[in-house]
Amino acid sequence: MFTEKEATELIEKQRSCWPEYDERIKQLESVQTKQFSIGNCKIIAQHNPARVVSTGAKVDKQSIKERKCFLCAENRPSQQIGLEILPNYTLLVNPFPILKGHYTIVCNKHCEQKIYDRLPDMLKMAELMPNHMFLYNGPCCGASAPDHMHFQAVLKGQMPFEEECKTLPNITLSDNRDGQMIAIQGLGRKCIILQSHRIDMVTSFFHQMFHQLPKNGNEEPMMNLFACKEGDTFKLFLFSRKAHRPSQYFSEGDNWMISPGAIDMGGVLVLPRCEDFNRINEAIIADVYSQVSL
Repeated sequence: MFTEKEATELIEKQRSCWPEYDERIKQLESVQTKQFSIGNCKIIAQHNPARVVSTGAKVDKQSIKERKCFLCAENRPSQQIGLEILPNYTLLVNPFPILKGHYTIVCNKHCEQKIYDRLPDMLKMAELMPNHMFLYNGPCCGASAPDHMHFQAVLKGQMPFEEECKTLPNITLSDNRDGQMIAIQGLGRKCIILQSHRIDMVTSFFHQMFHQLPKNGNEEPMMNLFACKEGDTFKLFLFSRKAHRPSQYFSEGDNWMISPGAIDMGGVLVLPRCEDFNRINEAIIADVYSQVSL
């Protein structure tokens, strides 16, 4: 049976046999960051040049059709080692890490990024790796491979929202003996927490939210998800979105390479370009979040 220790050991195995990955881990250890305060919340801006491919990924249907899927086993780097975390899922180190303990978990079958029927899988993974936070990028909300179902995971405690959601005021949306739905106030991004000691209850809460949120012509509502297990409680954090990228991304002549995915919504804003990192400020950050968050 898969253990979290195996996942931790995989990073060192990959560092020893994959020089490019080892170099990116070294770069991550000395990555430049700046901290900002937006209201009562902390945002960490991270200058990570290795993320330029993901941040600038073309995710329109034609571009996806014309490229090979980099998550399919036959197209992955020859050095990349996979571990079975659940039947039909393989855990891999993320070759372009943003945070410590960064993994990508891919479905063994090439199928679209859709969460509705796969949320229990995400929660089961969180149970297997209790020291990690699992995340899901919707197909229109940061997934650079919307054609291939996948999750990611990072070590807990690295994103500001994790502690802020414990201390910020909240409103109870639903409460029963088996679980709760609560809306966090003052985060600057719309965040709802679904929690229970039962996977099926969290899934039921999620399905209720799924059908209530606007789809805007998409197959699923725009969202980023985080899942973890704390003690005997499963927690799902739902960040509801209204846009993939802010207007700054598309501005001619003075564009910004800012393309928020789950980790950005969690409070670590990834900036691949040095010029964007040098000029980022509270006003731009607040504006970006206001544009992409529902």
